Amino acid sequence: MSRAFDLIAAIAVAVVLLLPKASLEARQALVGDELDLDRIAALEDARFAEPDQVNHAVALGDAYLSVEHPDWALETTAQFSGRGDHRIELVRATAHAERLEAEACVATTHRGLAECDAEGPTRCPAADRVRFQMISSAMQVLVDDHIDPRKDPRRAKEAVAGVLHNTHPSSQGPKK
Repeated sequence: MSRAFDLIAAIAVAVVLLLPKASLEARQALVGDELDLDRIAALEDARFAEPDQVNHAVALGDAYLSVEHPDWALETTAQFSGRGDHRIELVRATAHAERLEAEACVATTHRGLAECDAEGPTRCPAADRVRFQMISSAMQVLVDDHIDPRKDPRRAKEAVAGVLHNTHPSSQGPKK
């Protein structure tokens, strides 16, 4: 009987010593200040309670973008894409831009601007049109010049900076 216990003990020690180290490291999915996290939790609750409500999806998508989770913003707004609300396309275009998906971003901005045209100026304010155009122009240069931001980040940064530099307001006057 003692030989059986010795054998079981030897096997247990061998398992403990020979098992590889755990390679998973648990981390929080969302990191931010408490106010942001509470706001996101409330928005997630509202989205869960009314999954077909576009306003909840827009607000939650914006909140995910503010904590740098564009992939979550895309998933949150996916079911509403192409349904005639420019706000969804604006969230999606911003998320695609943050993910450096230039072609998807440009296509989404075109769809969003078409939805703006259909909605009219009362539902699609000029500020949203400007946001679409800024995002589109920055990503269009990557598409036109065949620049892959993942392969050539320096060139992509320079190209986008060149577009954004040309869009700065000149109301400040010349520098002295």
